[in-house]
Amino acid sequence: MPNYRKPTDKETERLNKSRKMMAEGIEGEKDIFSKTMPTMAKAARDEIRAAKALRETVPASAREGEAYQDAGYKHGGKVSSASKRADGIAVRGKTRA
Repeated sequence: MPNYRKPTDKETERLNKSRKMMAEGIEGEKDIFSKTMPTMAKAARDEIRAAKALRETVPASAREGEAYQDAGYKHGGKVSSASKRADGIAVRGKTRA
């Protein structure tokens, strides 16, 4: 059984804020001035660290649940036969040598 759950509104808000902070930190590191001014590069790295710390405040099960939802996977179901599985792994009648 998967160990994830839907994040609460507060957790979703924190995850979105973390993503925004991470994007700003990455853009700050890419900036031409950060290459010439060490203090700007340090500020960008601090922004990235703060984003990671904020993301870690949300439980892993909620983060995984959000990622699973965003991926667009459908819920699991029963496969009645190997031929309906449609991934080519199970082929009927090919188990004997």
